[in-house]
Amino acid sequence: MAAMYSDRALVIGAGFAGLLAARVLSESYGDVVLVERDTITTDTGHRAGVPSAHHRHPLPARGAQALESLFPRIVRELENAGAVRADLGSDCLTHFPAGPAPRDHLGLDVLSVTRVTLDRIIRRRVLRLANVSLVDGVTVNGLLHDRGTVTGVHGRRGDRPFTDYADLVVDASGRDSKLVSWLAELGVHCPAPRIVRGHLTCSSRLYEVNRDLELDWKNACEPTHAPGKTRGGSMSSVDGSRWLVTLFGDAAPADDDGFLDHARSLRCQDIAEVVKTATPASAIHHAGTARNRWNRFHEVADWPRGLLALGDSVVSLDPVHGHGLTVTAVNCADLRELLREHDLAGEPLVFQRAVAKAARFPWTFATTADLGRGTRKLPLPGRLLRWYSGLVLGAIPGDRRVYRAYVRVSQLAARPAALFSPAVLVRVLLGRTLSGRRPRATAP
Repeated sequence: MAAMYSDRALVIGAGFAGLLAARVLSESYGDVVLVERDTITTDTGHRAGVPSAHHRHPLPARGAQALESLFPRIVRELENAGAVRADLGSDCLTHFPAGPAPRDHLGLDVLSVTRVTLDRIIRRRVLRLANVSLVDGVTVNGLLHDRGTVTGVHGRRGDRPFTDYADLVVDASGRDSKLVSWLAELGVHCPAPRIVRGHLTCSSRLYEVNRDLELDWKNACEPTHAPGKTRGGSMSSVDGSRWLVTLFGDAAPADDDGFLDHARSLRCQDIAEVVKTATPASAIHHAGTARNRWNRFHEVADWPRGLLALGDSVVSLDPVHGHGLTVTAVNCADLRELLREHDLAGEPLVFQRAVAKAARFPWTFATTADLGRGTRKLPLPGRLLRWYSGLVLGAIPGDRRVYRAYVRVSQLAARPAALFSPAVLVRVLLGRTLSGRRPRATAP
């Protein structure tokens, strides 16, 4: 058990990251307050602070495991609320450029749930904690500080000034975080962030489940692969009685006719069949390209005491790749472990280095894909990585072992080295698949 301090912690943002951070801090701090810009009620649905909530938010096995460690039995609670657990092999239909993936049971699940349902259940769990409170409707404008230590925040709540003090401030305000400029006001200057622009847009729509369609899967996906495959889509069973269809590409559709035309252009025609026959349960929600951004806070030597940052405030990834929730959950699991051995208010860089470590592979995964869609020539390591990933995708349709390794790595359940193990490497490079076909690869 973590030591219980008498100190007070303040978390900026009551979204997924902020709620998980508050849960962790409740074990080590006597008083934890969440400060949120939006107005939160018991039946809060889509809100301005989470503009991506209309789109897919899969929770892979590693993310679900981290969430379960913080909130025992929450996966069962989410399933009772309609979340759908699917084995990534037997329950998922995945079409790669070279063909469909094997449908064998992998023992590795993904949890499909709408973001509104996910946030509502986690928020309810967190706000039941006796030492956690929420102050909503607050716009934070900056940090309070004293001789190199952050001591609280200031801003406005409605038409009144707002000031609150804490022994530890955690920025979990997401990809729109103003932390870099707030630090500059304190005389703390951060390195320029690493930025890689995404090239895919996406459009999503909910549909009522059509019981007349007999489908032998719970999730379907057709990923893109640069530079040749620029259109893709996915469909997930969510909230018990609905399907969430997300289409992505260079120019994802924003109207009914374009939505159906895009779905019909995919090899996975089951998605088109749903779009064509099922009853829409929402409007089409379109999102433009999103950039990948990494604020390198772990490199700031004069980082102030009493301040931590996590989740999208530090590393925000192109949501098309579906890693954001898992990376945030891992950040909070690391926060819990480190609090057992460190006073992170006094040693904040210990945590910021852990955040950077957790981000390295998801960052490489997302940016290698996004850079491959750009016009700028990749450096040699990037070209080699994209070349090898093309070989892997080409080998998947006929090789269960390659697919198992790929799924474990792409779901952050295994290290990238799993794709370079001798058994996988030989199959990928020599093309010795179980079906006897030689895989096709996308040229670098």
